[in-house]
Amino acid sequence: MRKKLLFLLVLCWLTVMQASTAQTTVTSLSALQTAINNANPGDVIIVANGTYTASADISITKQGTAAQPITIKAQSVAGVTIAGTGGFNVASPAQYIIIQGFKFTHSASKAKTGSGTSFCRFTRNIFETPGDGENLTIAGKNHEVDYNTFQHKNAMGRFLAIRGTGSQIAESLWIHHNYFLDQQPQTGNGIETFQFGLSGYSMSSSNSIVEYNLFEQCAGENEMISVKASAVTLRYNTIRDCPAQFTLRHGNKCKVYGNYFINTPGIRIFGDDHVIYSNHFENCNPAINIGNGDGEVADGAPLTCHDRPDRVLVAFNTLVNNTSNITQSGRTNGLGATYTNVAYNIIQGGSNAASIAGPYTNPTWKGNIIYNTSAGAIPSGGYVTANPLVARDTTGTFHLQSGSPAIGAATAAYPDVKFDMDGQPRTSPLDAGADQVSTDPVTAVILQPSMVGYNANSTPPVTQLVDITDNGGVITGQYPNTTKPSEDIPSLIDNNTATKYFRSGRTALWVQYKSTAPAKVTKYTLTSANDVPARDPKNWTLQGSNDTITWATIDSRSNETFATRGLTKAYTCTNTTAYRYYRLNITSNNGDTGTQLAEWELFEQQTSMMATTAKEVPVNVYPNPTTGPFKVKLTDKKNKSYRLIVLDAKGHQVAATVLPADATTLEANFNLTAMPGGMYFIQVSDGVFQTTRSVFKY
Repeated sequence: MRKKLLFLLVLCWLTVMQASTAQTTVTSLSALQTAINNANPGDVIIVANGTYTASADISITKQGTAAQPITIKAQSVAGVTIAGTGGFNVASPAQYIIIQGFKFTHSASKAKTGSGTSFCRFTRNIFETPGDGENLTIAGKNHEVDYNTFQHKNAMGRFLAIRGTGSQIAESLWIHHNYFLDQQPQTGNGIETFQFGLSGYSMSSSNSIVEYNLFEQCAGENEMISVKASAVTLRYNTIRDCPAQFTLRHGNKCKVYGNYFINTPGIRIFGDDHVIYSNHFENCNPAINIGNGDGEVADGAPLTCHDRPDRVLVAFNTLVNNTSNITQSGRTNGLGATYTNVAYNIIQGGSNAASIAGPYTNPTWKGNIIYNTSAGAIPSGGYVTANPLVARDTTGTFHLQSGSPAIGAATAAYPDVKFDMDGQPRTSPLDAGADQVSTDPVTAVILQPSMVGYNANSTPPVTQLVDITDNGGVITGQYPNTTKPSEDIPSLIDNNTATKYFRSGRTALWVQYKSTAPAKVTKYTLTSANDVPARDPKNWTLQGSNDTITWATIDSRSNETFATRGLTKAYTCTNTTAYRYYRLNITSNNGDTGTQLAEWELFEQQTSMMATTAKEVPVNVYPNPTTGPFKVKLTDKKNKSYRLIVLDAKGHQVAATVLPADATTLEANFNLTAMPGGMYFIQVSDGVFQTTRSVFKY
């Protein structure tokens, strides 16, 4: 009976909500303004395709709800151009407003969200606004700016500027999958491509995420991305062919990880307690510039100073073929930096690994791997000289190859280092450099224009290693053991380490796998059998063929050992050819006469689109019913950020929180003790998929 009652309540709630919404199509700006002024939660206002010239701002102060936002959209994406001297001005107390699919060519500094606004979204728009000023200005809380294209700016001002109220920067923003293209250089200060804050906001925390954005051909000034706020996470962005720097200019406790810097001046760092890790730098000059401070804000220096960097972690980055790598520039009477920790970076190529011109008090240098360059300012105990065995893979970035001294190099704990440049979770022991060898799905790559901006697919491709030995192919070998099925060749691909392939008296043999379709194998694993004595392979080659007559060597190993029984070892290889047949040619083994092996797996890196059909986020709500307190638990978080919203039966938001991707818990706590009894709804969204759950309060 209770379930039936809950179902009826939900049905009634949905019926009421659906009945109260409306869809309106307008063909003039005056009709658009009237429709906005009369809008109710859930309404959709469609602007017919065409060009509209605004002589005044289009004002929005209405309020939607989490369940029923007010949507203002172009009839088709990029089908509506707003020109003239006015733009969308979202002002307090506006909330839950979506602006979608427009091309803005009106005057600069006309598109904005103001203080006191919340939960508004600009998505799939083109910003090409002429004249001095900002293309889009964001203030308020919990706004989302995603899949927009900012392009062709040849004037003072920024593509995107983040502001605040008083001394508080805008909070809980989500800025992702935007394309910033072609910003021409100007004379003077004030033309950053993306400016997050101002010095007056710098001591306030934003707790915002800036991710999966592409910056190309943006000259800016000396600063292209300028962060002037605290507690901002910037990750998985691609900065390519931009002549200006990414700068942490003012503020503290920012996280910068998993970004790709290519042919750009890299990152410059001021402020305290920043964490810079898992970034990929190639052809930069310099790659990482640790600032030389001219003041110390903690001691009373003005917020506008170059705050001395203190306690900054620069770790687990990969720097390849940069003109200069880690630097600190000179400054007259400079304060330098203190307690900087530079650890487990891979530095290959360049004039030297580090060049420090200013005071550098109490630094830590540890575990860095340098190759084809000199140590420079790194003390002898802070590095090893070794070939890191990095090679460019199909993603375009330098990844660790099997046998690299970087694999498992860091045994100490680095709790702030959670992900690698591929978006894969890092587990101990950590690999030096930006890449952690892993078979987890790849969720971050060097971005291409097709992945971002107004016309991109909103479900970006996911790249992962796929075990092709699970696809129904055929395995054969030189010496099958037909008398013992558990020791025959098929045991190598049965995903069961309790079985094994064993051939007594044979130290040299080959096994061959025929795939159902040609595949480019770039990684393979071998698992030793649990038996004692050991008879593991020692020397072998991996070969590929499409006719079993001509074989190409893909990988070759010698003097390999398996330290423990049942150990799986992974081997990566550079292979650009798709082969139908793969052969493991074992020429000698370790230990007793005979050769044995538990598993052989072959992996191909495949890219597929995420499902675009409705898919739920796995969520549990308990206790349910509740007297007030309850928990929302995500059963599979998958390295994403989630927004959790609690609504009452009328669709009004009563609580909200965000679980960031690097959260250590999968649970959020809510309390309805002060709320009246009845039905409440919980929406959990990762930005693509959404789940709604109900909870009943006594």
